[in-house]
Amino acid sequence: MEADIPTLLPWQSEVFQRALKLKREQHLPHAVMLETPSDYQMEHLARYLSMLLLCDQPQDISLCGTCEACRMMSAGTYADFKLVTQEVDPKTKKLSKNIKIEQIRNLIHEIFLTRKYDRLKIAVIYPAETMNKSSANALLKTLEEPADDVLLLLITRNPGRIPITLRSRCQSWTIDPPDEAQSLTWIESQGVNSANALQYLQYAGGDPLLAQNLQQHNYAQTVDSFKSNFSAFLRGGRSASELCKSLSSSEIAVSRRLIEMTLNAYCFKTCGVGSEEQGSSTQDRERARSLLDLQRRAQRQLQVEENNLDFQLQLEDVLISLKQILTRRLN
Repeated sequence: MEADIPTLLPWQSEVFQRALKLKREQHLPHAVMLETPSDYQMEHLARYLSMLLLCDQPQDISLCGTCEACRMMSAGTYADFKLVTQEVDPKTKKLSKNIKIEQIRNLIHEIFLTRKYDRLKIAVIYPAETMNKSSANALLKTLEEPADDVLLLLITRNPGRIPITLRSRCQSWTIDPPDEAQSLTWIESQGVNSANALQYLQYAGGDPLLAQNLQQHNYAQTVDSFKSNFSAFLRGGRSASELCKSLSSSEIAVSRRLIEMTLNAYCFKTCGVGSEEQGSSTQDRERARSLLDLQRRAQRQLQVEENNLDFQLQLEDVLISLKQILTRRLN
């Protein structure tokens, strides 16, 4: 089976140039913690950086695409490249919450095997913050006593969730998020018109990769439909069950983001963010606290992949709670 061929994203170029310079100077560290502004396409990032460091004849930071390493990496057959990420649990059929200790132990075993080729051996862990405590502890000794000619690459969006014992033993690299102009240029290059590109970038909080994902799921139409149905729900013209069913055609991640956006909007409005009015009533402050509490609860409650709960039932509970808070404002 062929692996996806990774693409170069413009805002990643600085880190790629740094990596290639260190390789040419023979100063590559044994372990790198790479912070990325987006948790989308982490595997593409890992594969492109790895291919760049393995490529025999890179053109600036572009892959030659024809050398042995490029061809085998593109085909997914390069024996000295190992990638560890969350796996689907065979019992629950859901994506595991954590990278498990058995995965790290297997990776460590592979790291210390003799290399098949006269190049780097590269091992990637992503999202690195999903390693549980046992996994992180298992990896620590390898970072303290690294294998020769091996690069261990930990990719994360949340380095603060990784134990300091691991972070302190890695060289830290950061991919800065693109500015709005660069994001819009890239989104438009993917076939999205200018007006929609800005709209989706705003929906995505400035993350162009998330914006692309939302556009592919026709998120704008989902938002418009939800606004209409949610208004009817607040007026009593639609039940929580009916409102949730109207979202049933959307993926869980899309529905979850829609609820997150809705809760954020009401939190901002109730707290007076963006308003010229100074101060707020006691009732507004109490309502704001209730909304913030619901926001935190919803974040945990809707992670159904982690708690094995039914998404629609959890979503109904969150929406009923939100209606109760907002309805109190009208009394």
